[in-house]
Amino acid sequence: MIGMTNKSAPTISSSPASVIYERPKAAHSVFDNLQGQLFGVVMTSFGIAILHAAGLVTGQAAGLSFVISYATGIDFGILFFLVNLPFYFLALARIGVGFTVKSLIAVTGISLLSSLLPSMMSFSAINPYVAAVLAGFCVGIGVIGLFRHGASGGGVGILAYYLQEKTGFRAGWLQSLFDLAVFSAAAFVLEWPALLASILGAAVLNAFVAFNHRADWYVAR
Repeated sequence: MIGMTNKSAPTISSSPASVIYERPKAAHSVFDNLQGQLFGVVMTSFGIAILHAAGLVTGQAAGLSFVISYATGIDFGILFFLVNLPFYFLALARIGVGFTVKSLIAVTGISLLSSLLPSMMSFSAINPYVAAVLAGFCVGIGVIGLFRHGASGGGVGILAYYLQEKTGFRAGWLQSLFDLAVFSAAAFVLEWPALLASILGAAVLNAFVAFNHRADWYVAR
């Protein structure tokens, strides 16, 4: 084995069968993090707008906000911001100020944008199952974008991020457990077809996050 001591150069490991190049991971610049977080906020908000247009819910804190919104008529964006407030204490105590501030900014952005998007665009017809799958992918890639740049969409995502970084337990699986409680409550405010479509969308979202955001594949810097 030949190890190169220059930090800017790759490490070369040789064996009779192969040669493996291990390149150092570059830290994210301020611009890298800003554009990544903006992408995460926009995609998450777009997915939420699709769900709202189809009269569906999702899991996690967003799902809880949807359930309360449908039951009371209170604007989703306001509820989403309020529901996430308790989780910032966990983020501040266990993860750090930087992550907490980034997550607060992300949640505020999602709350505002998700409230504005319905006035900017509309869907004349949308199949609830198609809407659920598309929203699942949109919110999933948005969540990953936030995770990979040191933030989250708040709520259970904060807890999921912390546990994945510390234990390797995949974020998507933890979110699935919380979803069980959310959809149990959603059964009281949605018709069965909408509830089934919502469950499909949440399954797509959680599977997408679980299989595409792993601590051993990518570590946010």
